[in-house]
Amino acid sequence: MGNLIGDFISDNFNKLKRHLQYSFEELSEADAEDIIQNTALKLLGRGSGRVDYLSSYVYTSVSNGAKDFFRKSNRIILTDNVENGDTRDTEDDVLNGELGEQIKAALYLLDSNSRYVFVETEIKGRSYKEISDETGEPIGTLLSRKSRAIKKLRILLKDYVKDGGKS
Repeated sequence: MGNLIGDFISDNFNKLKRHLQYSFEELSEADAEDIIQNTALKLLGRGSGRVDYLSSYVYTSVSNGAKDFFRKSNRIILTDNVENGDTRDTEDDVLNGELGEQIKAALYLLDSNSRYVFVETEIKGRSYKEISDETGEPIGTLLSRKSRAIKKLRILLKDYVKDGGKS
């Protein structure tokens, strides 16, 4: 099985890279290549399990590798509170800080149009009419962009959503 995975990744390296760069707009070419290579090493190191849908398996693994990359790049560093013995609210601060960082990272992964509509309506409280007047885009287009943003955010933040993002 290792040879099949290795051959598939080798034969489709550029397609995998384009897939990552399309799915994760802010991902650089070098980071995409690193993610594919790291994923390949992990998959090849797992041994010879049976995989029914090789293409789906590899693409999903590479996408998960990209999500891990962004999660790791936005980790929270604890401050001096713990070192000084002050552990009050430290867990809350870390959790709130981590969630905030994850939300920022997830928003950063949205395409710029979807991110703009989401931020303007959900965070700044603007109406679709205001945004439509400003941008000249039809309200239906703005609604579609926000819908796509919400779907992607649910996927990216599923570990932080109470029902797993299935609402």
